[in-house]
Amino acid sequence: MAGGGHGGFDAARDIDDFIATVNTNREYTGLEEIPETLVRPHMFRHTMSIIAAQEPDGEIALGLQLKHAARRAMANRTTLAYGKPDARWAKEFDNQLQVAAAKKLVSLLQARRAGKVIAVGPGAVRFHAGLDKVNDVIEQSTVLRAQLADERLEITLLRDEFADLHLGTVNHCLWNAPTAECQNQLPPEQRGQTPLLGACQPARCRNSVLTLAHEPIWRMEEADLVSLLKKKLSKPRREQALTRLAEVRSATVQFDKMREDA
Repeated sequence: MAGGGHGGFDAARDIDDFIATVNTNREYTGLEEIPETLVRPHMFRHTMSIIAAQEPDGEIALGLQLKHAARRAMANRTTLAYGKPDARWAKEFDNQLQVAAAKKLVSLLQARRAGKVIAVGPGAVRFHAGLDKVNDVIEQSTVLRAQLADERLEITLLRDEFADLHLGTVNHCLWNAPTAECQNQLPPEQRGQTPLLGACQPARCRNSVLTLAHEPIWRMEEADLVSLLKKKLSKPRREQALTRLAEVRSATVQFDKMREDA
């Protein structure tokens, strides 16, 4: 569709026309004014990459979309670097990304307030402590307790408490560089900057948290491994499968206990 009465399609020109149109008609639309600054298509690409990289397993999808090398662990540092907010972008997007993550924690916060164990895994104690801290802040303030029906309050507190949380479909990461197993895959000079999701060790990393939302993935892998071990395998492959099954069952047995205590 042509913009501003021009023929054909020109992304840069049409973006400028769109911004001008929005700002000219603000009194009719009620939209906020778009600041007058240079906006070009590659900026949207970067912006969407930043947002996508923060979603569960978004680093994998982002790497495919950007056509970065798919070899896990080392090659995908390119994807992680592209999807990481830099100082220029952080002011605009960091807060929104933290809020999006916090929204997903609200139900866990409320369950924890009711005294439930809502997480297992190596990082569960730290995760529970963070949720308890937020609930204590609310409980100790009559003003905050009066606002408890407002979910935005919980989101704000969770955002501040879990600013470094990375959500995933297999586990959640309470990013802390010194205890991160994934950093062992990196050269010393590159460690401590961001989680290397492709090298995550969710069953043993001290930053790893598992909730019931993650359980189906672990159960499926457990069933797959049990089925695999019924087949005729080479000795190295069987040993590898047994080692992995032991890791998976270290998680599933915790899920069993969580359900028993519920």
